[in-house]
Amino acid sequence: MPEAKSGNAPSFDSPPTLVSAVVAHLRDAILRGVYPPGAALHEIPLARQVSASRTTVRDALRTLSEIGLVTIHARRGAVVASMSPQRAREIFTLRAVLEAFAVRIALTEGKIRSRELAEIEAAFGQLQRSMESGDTYAMIEADMGFHWAVCRPCGHEILLDQLRGLQAQTRQFIFFTKFYASDAEGEVEAHMPILMAIRDSASERAAAAMRDHINSAGERLLVSMLEQTAEEPARSETTKTREV
Repeated sequence: MPEAKSGNAPSFDSPPTLVSAVVAHLRDAILRGVYPPGAALHEIPLARQVSASRTTVRDALRTLSEIGLVTIHARRGAVVASMSPQRAREIFTLRAVLEAFAVRIALTEGKIRSRELAEIEAAFGQLQRSMESGDTYAMIEADMGFHWAVCRPCGHEILLDQLRGLQAQTRQFIFFTKFYASDAEGEVEAHMPILMAIRDSASERAAAAMRDHINSAGERLLVSMLEQTAEEPARSETTKTREV
């Protein structure tokens, strides 16, 4: 049998579909706070807004539900996923385990070579610049971009699929808790032990640094959430007093 020519090999890089474009649009809108937690996502208005069919919007909402940004109820339809301290704890503790495992695999199996290291270094540089900019959305994207650059080389597709959803949900929590408001510069420093361990090809040290960083960030985010929850009744009472 004649050998197939390499030039005739099929391409597996499929072009973006309309559904994926709608997913990206809605995802960004949710993460930017256009649709806050609990907001209803009605198919007909959304279809008009994005110039797509209801079927396309429905498929996009289903995809967003699979990564945890949307909850679909049998009668109420789709709503933006709610945020709670318990959910935040679960997301961060699971990320700590999975991302530590990912960087350990990547280093022990020699998958972080010069190109991958350059991408990680570039992502860290972007993180530094974003924290200086004061743009919250840019900070979130750069933060998660660094984590993705570190984890992606592991090549473990099932693990990476899980991390896509967990990191998307992390973006939502960070945005709504104004997590960077108090110490953006400290966030850059918090990532440095991970980068240093990767530069040294120290797999166990990198895994420990990743795990400690995510657990610490999760604890601080939980404190922020609980403080905001405690402030809400006071704000509500103040509003009622003014109305009277």
